[in-house]
Amino acid sequence: MAGPGYFEVRTRDREVAADALQRVAAHRPRMRFADPEAVTVSLRNANFDGLGADLMRFGGLHYGAAVDPMDFLLAGFIVDGRGAVQARDTSSEIPRHGGFLYPTGIPFAAEYEEATLATVRIPLPVIAQVAEAATGLPAADLRFEAVTPVSESMRRYWAATAVHLTRHLAAPDANLPPLLLDQLRRLAAASLLSVFPNTTMTATRLPDPGRVPPAAVRRAIAFMDAHADEPLTAATIAAAAGIGVRGLQVAFRRHLDQTPLEYLRRIRLDRVHRELQAAEPGEGATVKAIARRWGFANPGRFTAEYRNVYGNLPSRTLRT
Repeated sequence: MAGPGYFEVRTRDREVAADALQRVAAHRPRMRFADPEAVTVSLRNANFDGLGADLMRFGGLHYGAAVDPMDFLLAGFIVDGRGAVQARDTSSEIPRHGGFLYPTGIPFAAEYEEATLATVRIPLPVIAQVAEAATGLPAADLRFEAVTPVSESMRRYWAATAVHLTRHLAAPDANLPPLLLDQLRRLAAASLLSVFPNTTMTATRLPDPGRVPPAAVRRAIAFMDAHADEPLTAATIAAAAGIGVRGLQVAFRRHLDQTPLEYLRRIRLDRVHRELQAAEPGEGATVKAIARRWGFANPGRFTAEYRNVYGNLPSRTLRT
């Protein structure tokens, strides 16, 4: 993945454009165009810890890229135009509003015609960790097996998710609190695992770990409560509880009918509630700022969750 920070360019210079686009992924560019004066390339490129996003537009040209094997996942959505991905002996056409996932570990080629793209980049270890926590599949066994979504409904879901992620990430003034960035990483990883064919969809689940004592659940809850303001993973919580990730997942399902990370989200929702109650009128506190600090990226979903738990809108809690 590219280095840290935010980068933006809009240019008619094809060499400048090709150099800038190396920030998305190292590649050998090929360009075709009818009118050099009509060529316009723009890029917004943003990089955070374990997550990146890009908004690209190729105006007035056909842009091709030959890419060597990548060690990170690069997935996207074609907002406008069309494209294609070729790898080994297969070629996949990507229409307007189509989703795609570039292959990893093998060379491939991509082609785009008058296209606008929203793309998301995530390191393989990050998504492998999410996969292992959710399914028990060892990280080394995770493989993605196709470049297009598994279904039309998943294509629509990925389109909305990719736009949501790039709007949060690829903005010049993006200011992401640590918990919000952690939630966006998890959203990206979980979405990719749901949308694009991979081994978590077909692998045999690991054996049930057997009985896990309630004390382990209590240790996990105490740890989450004490560290709710820090980015936490299922592996971190499991280690604090003294059990494996699979055992932690099963124990929370048995005793609380939810996952550890769902429980953690409820703890953070309670912290938002407390801050809203404690805020003094005129101090400038806002629902949006407090919610973002505690990792709630989607205002609509946050408001619905809050009202379901506390019976009123977060804005009303802030005013009273």
